[in-house]
Amino acid sequence: MAQLNLFDSLPANLISNTKLPTNKKLSTNIFTNHYPIHRWYNFIAGFSPEFVSFCIKEAKLNCDDVVIDPFSGLGTTLVEANYHNVFSIGFEAHPFFYDISQAKIFPTSDIQQVKYLENLLLSLQPYTGSFQEIWSEDALKFLTKLVSEDNLALLASCLEIESKCSQENKSLFRLIVSKVLEKTSLSQTDGIYKAPTTLKKSISFYDSVSIVCKQIYEDVEKLKYDFTPKAKLNFGSSENMELVENESCSLCITSPPYLNNFDFAEMTRMELYFWRYAGSWREITEKVRRRLIVNTTTAPTDLKRNQEFFSSTLSTSFKLKYLDYIIAELFNERKIRPGKKDYYLLIYPYFAQMQNVIRELHRILRSGSNLHLIVSDAALYGVYIPAHEILSQLMIDNGFQIINIENMRKRGERWLLKKRTGSSKLGEYHIHAKRI
Repeated sequence: MAQLNLFDSLPANLISNTKLPTNKKLSTNIFTNHYPIHRWYNFIAGFSPEFVSFCIKEAKLNCDDVVIDPFSGLGTTLVEANYHNVFSIGFEAHPFFYDISQAKIFPTSDIQQVKYLENLLLSLQPYTGSFQEIWSEDALKFLTKLVSEDNLALLASCLEIESKCSQENKSLFRLIVSKVLEKTSLSQTDGIYKAPTTLKKSISFYDSVSIVCKQIYEDVEKLKYDFTPKAKLNFGSSENMELVENESCSLCITSPPYLNNFDFAEMTRMELYFWRYAGSWREITEKVRRRLIVNTTTAPTDLKRNQEFFSSTLSTSFKLKYLDYIIAELFNERKIRPGKKDYYLLIYPYFAQMQNVIRELHRILRSGSNLHLIVSDAALYGVYIPAHEILSQLMIDNGFQIINIENMRKRGERWLLKKRTGSSKLGEYHIHAKRI
């Protein structure tokens, strides 16, 4: 079947308004390490503080307005909203991201608090018991590939003393130790995943503690925190945001999981094992992946195969026009591809779940409010999927007007591989919509 150009169904002004990439706002957080608080913990996935600041300033919000981010991640939107003295609400379903975000959204302004935690960590002695008493067999097998025995013994002691931290110290303690865990790791990060076979130079535990705390000291001293955090972060899926009142938000800034991009459970496998959120690959799937939008083939099998349920939530005309030909092509490609990945099972769940989020956003946003969404297209088994255009159509179908689609940048070189046929055209897009 010939590939459909979804721009055919979008408003004419959308095409003419498509802009070239600009330096005023960046789709990814490549410069986040230059920003206080944001740099305390971040991944390359997600948008930049500059982008959030641009959207907030452009919206000209009042003192009682609220910004919503249904995919809060590590809190970029909420942290930046704090800087702008704006109320904000976030939803995050990944337990590690949720916990770490607390230390950034409600940052300490007390140097003594940081010094206390630094001294506590620098005074630690290596754990002398058996690692099997702390971690499961699967977790320990993975962690020992990433961290030397000496550093792991000190990190194990961190788990033992966490209970000594007051409630107000716990999120910052966990953030500091997580950064130390990364710095002591012997393994390079391949894009965003830990590659146990790719070595890098690690930093000793004590040196890592000093480096991490020094950065936090600098930010606390520099900022003096002349703002009061006005953020609220909820743990759970944004498919149901019933905690948020109808038409109570004035701006949405977000970036959902990209179709077949990062597996946000696998990218945090080291942290999930270390902090004992999960003790096996199966537990990671059940305790973390099951909470997230279905966007990769590692999603729970029963969710992916529940095609009838997800299909029933999408209109017949929408499926026929935008999804069914993609599913058919992916199904046919699977037959002849050696990996036999079941990409075709991702299409209905991904867009059905995203439709749920879009409908919730329509409910909680005020009429005339702006929605800014960063997302990417995809190329699975050589089948091009214009996810940004499909999501735009879902927005139109559910009460939004598309103002503009902006191609912000081309995808990185890591995507231009022979096995990713068709990936050379991939980009990241800014969808600007308005709630009707």
